[in-house]
Amino acid sequence: MKEIFEIWNSFNPDAFHFLRKQALWLFIPLAIAVILFLTGNRERNKWKQIIASHLRPYMFNKGNPKAIIFPLLFFILGMSFMIIALAGPTWKKREIPGEKVPSVVLIVLDLSKSMLSEDIQPSRLERAKMKISDFLDANPRARAGLLAYAGTPHTVIPFTGDYNLVKHHAVSLYNWEMPVQGSDLGLCLSLVDSMMTRVESPSTILLFTDEINNTQATQLSDYIDHSIHRLEILLFSTPNGAAVPGVPDVISRQDPTVMANLKQNDKINITTITLDKSDVEGIAKNISDHLMFEKDKKKDAMDWNDMGWLALIPAIIIALFWFRKGLTIHWCWLLFLFPVLTSCGVDSKHPDWWYTKDYQAEKWYENGDYEKAAELFTDNAHKAAAYYRSGDYQSVVELLADDTTATGRYNYALALAQSGYYDEAVIAFREAAGKDKNLSRKAEQNIKVSLLMKDEATGAMRFHPQSNAIDDILKNTEKEKLKERKPQSEDEQLSSDTEVKKLPTKGDRATDEVASNIHRAKEAKFPPKDFKQDQIPIETKVLMQKTNADPGEFLHRRFEIQKEKYYPYVKQGKDVW
Repeated sequence: MKEIFEIWNSFNPDAFHFLRKQALWLFIPLAIAVILFLTGNRERNKWKQIIASHLRPYMFNKGNPKAIIFPLLFFILGMSFMIIALAGPTWKKREIPGEKVPSVVLIVLDLSKSMLSEDIQPSRLERAKMKISDFLDANPRARAGLLAYAGTPHTVIPFTGDYNLVKHHAVSLYNWEMPVQGSDLGLCLSLVDSMMTRVESPSTILLFTDEINNTQATQLSDYIDHSIHRLEILLFSTPNGAAVPGVPDVISRQDPTVMANLKQNDKINITTITLDKSDVEGIAKNISDHLMFEKDKKKDAMDWNDMGWLALIPAIIIALFWFRKGLTIHWCWLLFLFPVLTSCGVDSKHPDWWYTKDYQAEKWYENGDYEKAAELFTDNAHKAAAYYRSGDYQSVVELLADDTTATGRYNYALALAQSGYYDEAVIAFREAAGKDKNLSRKAEQNIKVSLLMKDEATGAMRFHPQSNAIDDILKNTEKEKLKERKPQSEDEQLSSDTEVKKLPTKGDRATDEVASNIHRAKEAKFPPKDFKQDQIPIETKVLMQKTNADPGEFLHRRFEIQKEKYYPYVKQGKDVW
C-alpha cells in the first residue's frame, strides 16, 4: 500500500504519455463489439411483437435489465483497462547509467615507395616502425590494431591487447610485400571505416606517413568530420624532401600549406617526430587519459517506467466476475482474440509486440537465417555465434575482441583462424586453455589445425584428397613421417661420383628410395586460385621440402589473397611511389 501512495504522489500530468500509443487503436474494435452486442439483442426482441399484447405477460419473463447492463459495463471497463495497460502509461523516468566502453587505437602505416627515402635515417619506413614500437612501449592501454596501405590497404592484425604481437608484425612490414604500389589513402579510409564502425567509443586513428597531398587532406577531413574518432598524424619527412629510391626524377616532400589547413580541424592533431620518444609518448598518454568512455544510453521507451501494470489490477478483478452465472459475456471477446492469434508470429508486421528480440533471433537462427538472427540477438556471444554460422568471421572477431572469458577467447580464436590470422589464433587458443583446463585438448588440436592452415596459406604443404577432415590430417602427419636413420661409416665414404651399381641394394639409409605416395615439391610462391581460408584444399601429398620462416613472405602472400578477394579491380597506376 505504501508503494501505491508513493506512485500516486509521483504522478506528473505534464510528463504523462503512453509508451505504445498504437495500442490505443484497439478501442475502435472494442466499440464495434459493443455496438454489435446491442444490435444483436434488439434483433432478438423483434419477434416478440407478433405475440398478442395481452398474452405477453403470461408467455415471457420480464427479466432483470441489470443482467445485461452490468456484464456489458464490466466487459467495457475490463477491456479498457487491458488496452491502457498494453499502451504503457508512464510519467516517470528511470535512471539508467551509461555503459562504459574502452577506446581503441588503429595504427595505419604508409608502405609506399616514398617511405624508403633516407632523408630520415635509416629510412622513413624503418624510423616509423621504431616509433610504433616506442608508442606501444609507452603503454597507451587501449587495444591496438595495425593496418598497412600502399596502392591497396590491408589489415595486418585486428584489435588486440597483446602489444608484442603488434610489434612483431610491424617489424615484418616492407614495401615489397604490397601487391599494388602507390599511395591510395582514400581506399585506405574505406577499410579504416569498416574496422572502426563497430567501435562505439571515441578512439584514435594514428597515421604514420611521409606525405599528404591536397586530395588526401580533403579525404581525411571529410572522414574525421563525420566520425566520432580523432586523427593523429606522425609525419616522416624533412622540409627539403628526398629522392624516391627506384623512381627517377621524383622528390618526395610535404607541402606545408596542406599541413596548415589540416591543423585547422580540431579533431586532427599533427605531431612532429623527435629524436627521443617524447612524440609518441605524448600521444600514448593522451589515449591512456581518455581510455574509458561512458556511452550514451538509448533515448527510447526503456528510459521510462512502464506503469501499465497498475491498470491490470482492476482488469483482473473485473475478469473474475465473468465466471459467475448470469454475468458471462459469450462472444464479444472473440473479436479481439482473432486478430491477436493471427498476428503474433515472428514474421508478422509487429513481432516486438509479442516476442523479445532474443526469442525472434532464436527462431530465425533455427530457420537458418543467421544474418537476421545476428542482427536481433542482444547478447554479443549469441550474435557472434550467428555471424560465425553466416560466414562473417570478421564481425565475430570484432564482437569478441573484449571477451576475456574462456569460451569467449576460444570462439575468438576460431574466428581469427577462419579470417587468416593464424598466429593471433594460436595465442588466443592458449589463453582459452589457460583459463579453462577442459578446453586444453580442443585448444591444442585447433592450434595444430591453425598451423597447418598457415602452412597451406603459404604454399608450404599439401595433402592427399582422400583426407578430408583436419583430424585425419593430424593423424596422417604423424603416421606418414619417413623414418630415416643416421648414415653409417660406409655411407660417409660415398661421394657424388660413386656409381649407382656400387650402392647397396638393401638398407634404410637416407639415400635409399622409399616406396611412398608422398612426393617432394617446391614451395609455392602464391596460394592457388581455389584456395579458401575456411577449407583447406587437399590435392596431393607433398612433403615439405623447406619452410620459409620469413614473416614478411607470409604477410606478402596474405596481402595477395586479400587483394584478389577484396580489390580485384585495382590495377597498377602510373604513380608507383
